[in-house]
Amino acid sequence: MAIDKHGIYIAPILKKGQLVRVRQGVQGSRACTAAERNAWYKTFHADCRAGRDVWHDDAGESRLAPNFVDTSFSVGKCLTVTAALASPKRIGMTYAGRGKYCMVLDTVTGQEWLMNKRYLEVV
Repeated sequence: MAIDKHGIYIAPILKKGQLVRVRQGVQGSRACTAAERNAWYKTFHADCRAGRDVWHDDAGESRLAPNFVDTSFSVGKCLTVTAALASPKRIGMTYAGRGKYCMVLDTVTGQEWLMNKRYLEVV
């Protein structure tokens, strides 16, 4: 773990294909698939018909399906780097931050996630 003279953790330099491990609990994000979005709408419409939910938000506008999914990863989970530099715009988020994110592959589920590099360490 590299720490500079001010006590700030320096994110590791990653390369495509490297194996990394989560060193601190981190949240990963990925874009929703069309199937996930359709399933969300299906359950949402069923809940509205049954009276368990309403079709609109507080402003009276119709509710939309999420564009991306977040999940948390536990310490020690091993992942493979698929892109050493990635922007949140790659998965449909609106803010930038190219230098501090990377794309990793969860080899158990086969899903690719966007993560902040500072919570990863090279194995």
